[in-house]
Amino acid sequence: MQDATKRARVDDAAFERDLLALPKAELHIHLEGAMRPSTLTELCAKYGIVRPPDTRGQQFPDFGPFATCYIAVCECLRHEDDIFRLVREVAEDAAACGALWIEPALSILLYAHRFGGVEATLELLLRAAAIAETSTGVGLGYVVAAERHLPPAEASNLARNVRNVIDGGKGMIHDRLGIVGFGLHSAESGNPPEPFAEAFKIACVGGVVAIPHAGEIPPSPGTGPASVQFCVDCIGARRIEHGVLAAEDPALVKHLADLGACLDVCPTSNYLLRVCTSLSEHPLPSLIRAGVTCTINSDDPLLFGCNLLGEYELCRSDLGLTDAELAACARASFRHSRAPEDVKQRGLIGVEAWLNAKDSKSHVPSPQKLHDLVKIDSCGSDVGA
Repeated sequence: MQDATKRARVDDAAFERDLLALPKAELHIHLEGAMRPSTLTELCAKYGIVRPPDTRGQQFPDFGPFATCYIAVCECLRHEDDIFRLVREVAEDAAACGALWIEPALSILLYAHRFGGVEATLELLLRAAAIAETSTGVGLGYVVAAERHLPPAEASNLARNVRNVIDGGKGMIHDRLGIVGFGLHSAESGNPPEPFAEAFKIACVGGVVAIPHAGEIPPSPGTGPASVQFCVDCIGARRIEHGVLAAEDPALVKHLADLGACLDVCPTSNYLLRVCTSLSEHPLPSLIRAGVTCTINSDDPLLFGCNLLGEYELCRSDLGLTDAELAACARASFRHSRAPEDVKQRGLIGVEAWLNAKDSKSHVPSPQKLHDLVKIDSCGSDVGA
């Protein structure tokens, strides 16, 4: 494996493929945490809210200050226009990074009370997604996430809200299911996943899958790998948000590889939240080379100062991933997404064209061309499908 990696690096050195041209899906991004800094400044001024400090590029001492900043961001969502703007701008920023599909996670419990409750807010977000898709060509599917620091009963109630919207025929974006996953996020410390199993049973039927956070920060000392294993074996998740602490347990690493489970990894986030002591020690390369499927993601661009394209560039420059490994991550981002099949196939074709380019002048479909292929019209059909 090491010899193959060395050979790939020699091949990559012949010319540098443009990472913007590499088609991608982003599977681990928080909608509210992806607000543009300028939008946050404007909305804080509009509503008389003290703007939280700029945390981009700064390490957090623990999860507490991160949560405080995130809550402040959600306080700025006060009018329907704010929701439409947020979703549109997140999709625009994804397009600018070469993404064709994104699956934003929602911290909906932090602001739903201002929009008529969870179900009304979900319907609003779905309408905003349909408009954003039409204007940007980036497809969206939401992950509705429970807050693990709240009682498990709140998570079960949220799961019922999700089912009510879907079963009532209101969970659609352009005639397809717009809620693709049920998640579990917020502070892992002191909040293991076990009490939330019932919520996943309620939500994860009829096209909604389990996509929990696990293996970022141990719920208690030494339990990081165990939290990943529980989510995979007991909740049935085949995608884990973060999951990097699985690297501490070789048996679990092999188990994940054998299952074909996918870890949606966010290197900058892990470093700034002190999950790893340095980027050079991030476990992503070792996980990939051990056969674990991984995707590359930005998590919370507003708070960390990163974006999807920048994370790919970081993985090349600081983590030493080869172009073949970067392409494998991009390929996995489509295969493990909940995107429509035609979007997956067009993305995969683009990834192979990018990887098979023999020089900088080789033909690779431009991001705009791929966006044109997947752009969704106002009637909800896929153009060219």
